[in-house]
Amino acid sequence: MQASVDLPAGLAGEASETYQPRVWNPLNNVVVFRFMHVLSRKLKALHSLPEEEELALIPAISETLEVERGDEIAADGSHPNHSTVIIKGIACRCKLFEDGRRQILSLQYPGDITDLYSYVMKRLDHGVATLTPATIGKIPHETIAALCVQYPNLAYALWRDSLVDMSKLHATLMSLGTRSSKERLAHFLAEQYVRMLAVGLIHEGQPMDFGITQQDLADAIGLSLVHVNKTLAKLKDEGLMSWNRNQLKILNWEALKKAGLFDQSYLHFRNVNV
Repeated sequence: MQASVDLPAGLAGEASETYQPRVWNPLNNVVVFRFMHVLSRKLKALHSLPEEEELALIPAISETLEVERGDEIAADGSHPNHSTVIIKGIACRCKLFEDGRRQILSLQYPGDITDLYSYVMKRLDHGVATLTPATIGKIPHETIAALCVQYPNLAYALWRDSLVDMSKLHATLMSLGTRSSKERLAHFLAEQYVRMLAVGLIHEGQPMDFGITQQDLADAIGLSLVHVNKTLAKLKDEGLMSWNRNQLKILNWEALKKAGLFDQSYLHFRNVNV
């Protein structure tokens, strides 16, 4: 018989290989913790992934790299022969204009495959860049093809992951087109909180490592830097959140959801309902 145990304090924030609540072995009265790669955690949050497929997927990461804030992971218009997994840190999908303006399309966290669709579409129609120092991994497209043939269920999980990305873009369009500045920011922060919960980067009530700048926020929600600063101050004054030294903490989750008209169902996570 196996019994689940609580996660040890201080281990939830590790990105690439995080302790999960694991099992107690009654034969020797020892608690055993098994490491699970953040990519596995992300896909299993969206779809059932047997251990055989999990064990086949992680070695597919052929190369890992350390990158700095502002580094380009994938260029707009390029034709990569691999897809990139965020293992640690924060990146973004973005579109740059000739005059220097930038629209951030989505933040990318540990477990996210930033450009999975390039395996099918071949040419990237936006860029991917880091917003904090990060660790990334590369999965060759030929390896993705072989895995999808051998493991149809894994192929379905990857497909589902891509479709959920589309759902997030739908939510972004609603924010840019309809929501007020306060609603945009509250909704954006609520989404980031749920996404981090889903892959085990935080637990409920814990602060998030959120080392992006207010300019990054502005580029993500379509507001000026001044407007973002004022809106952040409003959310802080209302006791909804705090943001100090690269740590964001949700202080009143129910109020934040209400302020952002947030409904997490578009994220399609199987393991999070807050």
